Amino acid sequence: MSEHPRALLDTGAPLLRALEQTGPNPVLAWYGEASRIELSGHVLANWVIKAIGHLHDEIALAPGDQIVLDLPPHWKRLVLALAAWSLGAEVTWRDPEGSAVEGALPVPSPQVLATDRPDSELAGDAEEVLALQAVSLAPRYDGDLPALVHDWLSEVRGSSDRLGVVLPRWSGPEPLDPPTTAPGAPLPRVLVDEDGLPAAAQLLGVLLAGGGIVGPASEVGEEQARAEGVTAALDAR
Repeated sequence: MSEHPRALLDTGAPLLRALEQTGPNPVLAWYGEASRIELSGHVLANWVIKAIGHLHDEIALAPGDQIVLDLPPHWKRLVLALAAWSLGAEVTWRDPEGSAVEGALPVPSPQVLATDRPDSELAGDAEEVLALQAVSLAPRYDGDLPALVHDWLSEVRGSSDRLGVVLPRWSGPEPLDPPTTAPGAPLPRVLVDEDGLPAAAQLLGVLLAGGGIVGPASEVGEEQARAEGVTAALDAR
């Protein structure tokens, strides 16, 4: 697979354009905690734009800052990662066993922590804490919030639907070409482990090509995958 040219310089804005260009077509199907939900390209782009605005305007996340996603795999965790990379931040996320090890080396006191455990020791060391849970339709954090902790879902919904930030250099992985690129082939619609972050470079290539993702693979049976039109499965690498 080849790398997209200038990927590190301009992935953020092209990714948002690619999502918007799919319009109402489904880009993400999530088999989560309760049932299947579907996000169109426009809706997913809107979530990322709102997250960018919130992280930039309210949290002051800057290029080179570290954000730790102390969250289980979920499409909202993916949204936060895409937004943070668009702002040039370094991203670390929790592995399935509960340790934040992926993406970048953990630091004792991260600038920003997004977590479903706002009373944890790690939260006590972070400069800014965003509380959220891996629940697709939750309107707010369902629990007691310690002082100065942000209820991310409540706050991000108030962010602008328009991108008001000049995006800096992309800090995420370099996108790779999607699994199916032959002329006349259907747009890639791939099955992902977790929320796709373990195979982020491939996932980005799929989204940039106008394709979609289905996950998590552990919750999607063969019949469901056929119904979703899955063309390939992404392996973490």
